Amino acid sequence: MRAIALALSAAFGHPLLGADVETQHAFDVTLPLKPRLEIILHSRVRTQPGGLGLYQVRAGPLVSWDAAQRVSLLGGYYYAQQQRKIDNDFIAGHRLFGGTELAVADTRRWSFDQRFLVERFLSDSADDFNRYRLRSRLSAKGSVAPYTSHEFFFDAQGWRSNRHSAGIRWSVLPALQVDLGYLYEHRRTGVGPDRHMWLTSIHWKKSSRRADPDL
Repeated sequence: MRAIALALSAAFGHPLLGADVETQHAFDVTLPLKPRLEIILHSRVRTQPGGLGLYQVRAGPLVSWDAAQRVSLLGGYYYAQQQRKIDNDFIAGHRLFGGTELAVADTRRWSFDQRFLVERFLSDSADDFNRYRLRSRLSAKGSVAPYTSHEFFFDAQGWRSNRHSAGIRWSVLPALQVDLGYLYEHRRTGVGPDRHMWLTSIHWKKSSRRADPDL
């Protein structure tokens, strides 16, 4: 718990000056297909309150298979519409991704997991490219529980960005979870300015697994 509290303090310590401020709102439904296989139906919007307003909408399915006791294989597809600043047009894009998630430690009070993903971006207005991401997440357990996540992104040019987030998860009902959080992203010059993001999400699930595509 002390580690999570320190991470929360560090996340909120980043200055707002020189960075974009955005919001992100997600809704996910997790459905079991077989005892070790489930599908997550994901949807998400992003806004820039001081700029474009609603500028990104995306949705798609994610499949997760428990390959071993602590190892899950992930794969999915997202379709997105994102607004460009130069002309305010919404441009379509597609994302294919796959990877693995490892439950490194799992105790009565907290859990620690790591995830590696490979993504392929297909855009109607830009060159296609691959992105690679590595995330570490520490989560407390309980009906109201804090969490912190740290993720690093790479592409063909090397380091692309890193994201640091922290928040609170509230289990309103056994099948309903609500998240409130904050994210700071430091990005390579040319990718975009650094950004602060306020996060909300609702997860409805028919399984015991933590519902969190977070992609």
